[in-house]
Amino acid sequence: MRGFTLKTVEDGVAEARKCWAQQLNCAESVLRGVCHAQGIDLPDIAKKMATPFGGGVGRAEDLCGALAGGVLAIGAGVGRARPEEDKLRGYNAAGELHKKFRDRFGSTSCKTLNKSDFKSPEHRVRCGEFVDECARFTIEILRQK
Repeated sequence: MRGFTLKTVEDGVAEARKCWAQQLNCAESVLRGVCHAQGIDLPDIAKKMATPFGGGVGRAEDLCGALAGGVLAIGAGVGRARPEEDKLRGYNAAGELHKKFRDRFGSTSCKTLNKSDFKSPEHRVRCGEFVDECARFTIEILRQK
């Protein structure tokens, strides 16, 4: 984040929404939106790492991909690169995101949230809300750390 200009929370949410509208999955969209707001220039390899989290981890409908993308963005922002660095900043931020998401939506399970529906227009609307809110929550949490 050093040396980059932070954008507003709403700029990050708008970027996540744009990515979602361009057919990136939920995890990819949140990761890119949050990193956009935080001034983090993701290398392609990092962008690729978010792809399998879509659909609740490979469409297994487990952990919500939007939440997974937020956790990945937290890692990009406050994670560690070496074992001697502080891991608790990342743990605490991810724990806070998990709690906020669960409190807001009642679950972190893709199956519960998306109702096993990846084909209807309602899916795009439903999951779009998770993308927006998770990007917002993640940026706000990172700004406090």
